[in-house]
Amino acid sequence: MILEVNGTAYDYFTDIGVNIRMDALCREFSFGTTLTAGKVLPFKGGEACRVLDDNDVIVTGFIERVDVKYSSSQHTLSFSGRDKTGDFVDSTLGMKSDFLPPITLKRTIELAVANIGADIKVVDLVKPDSFKTTTDIIAPEPGEGAFSFVEKLAKKRKVLLTSNGDGNIVITRAGADRSAGRIQNIIGADDNNVLSSSASYDTTARFYKYVFASALNVAALTKAGIVVPADVANQKGYSIDKSIRRSRQLTLQPASALDAKDNTARAEWEANVRKSRGRLYSCVVQGFREEEGGALWAVNKIVNIVDEFAGIEGDMRISAVAFSLEESGGSRTTLTCMSPEAFTLELAKPKTDKVGYELTTE
Repeated sequence: MILEVNGTAYDYFTDIGVNIRMDALCREFSFGTTLTAGKVLPFKGGEACRVLDDNDVIVTGFIERVDVKYSSSQHTLSFSGRDKTGDFVDSTLGMKSDFLPPITLKRTIELAVANIGADIKVVDLVKPDSFKTTTDIIAPEPGEGAFSFVEKLAKKRKVLLTSNGDGNIVITRAGADRSAGRIQNIIGADDNNVLSSSASYDTTARFYKYVFASALNVAALTKAGIVVPADVANQKGYSIDKSIRRSRQLTLQPASALDAKDNTARAEWEANVRKSRGRLYSCVVQGFREEEGGALWAVNKIVNIVDEFAGIEGDMRISAVAFSLEESGGSRTTLTCMSPEAFTLELAKPKTDKVGYELTTE
């Protein structure tokens, strides 16, 4: 694994770390090395860079922090950064008036990116429904975080916002792609590839019933020329997780106005994500690739796991990947896995309580 800064490749590092998560936008990296006395510090912070393994680009971003310790004999240098989407996470939006429905989520993100002046493209892998004139008024508050603004819209459409190796924003959902690798830790087997592993089963954040309730967007309906009845304020949807005792209920209000149908889907999403995060498996394997000469380990892939020590057997979804390189342990990858249904809309059949009329005007 190398670091390329302003077109120049560096490969003398003693430790390297790259973190990629399915439920987070930015890819993060860190590098460290020891320089002998007399060598010039090559980085000051703010440099454009790429992290690569062979010809695969893992991160495209910027060095954000540099720390130096030195003595009469050696310099210890460590630095870290994020991909280009880090600027989108940190920045706030100015006054904008062109977020007008009907508009796609991709176009909304592109406008937000343009507002902060970032060189970031938007890749839409799922093409969720556009926002409607009748139910949506999309307008960020002055000073609102750019990412927080689009993230609540992504949740409204039940999609995830991640980044790719080029530092661009990717709109995605849980996929069906399978990893070419396998995770094995069988007692007595001589072809195991798991160096260490752990499993956790946590129900503290799970509930039997998830309720989302909100009012329809009266301003949007009025703008569309619809007379709004008083009972339009009560739009509810809920989902049931039958594996949790009935005495646990969670009622939430969405960040933006939703009708009953969208509240139902939002409740189902919440239930499934919490269920998936309650069962985690993590392991460390040697190397960065699924198999020799194959692709890098990647998030959002289904992988088969047989780990007798952790009591796990079957398919799981890779939700986080952490690459590391150390002098003592060589190149290793930490994989965090959830159930295959993580981030999908497949739990129990949801219930809908609809009060008012059916919206049909686009």
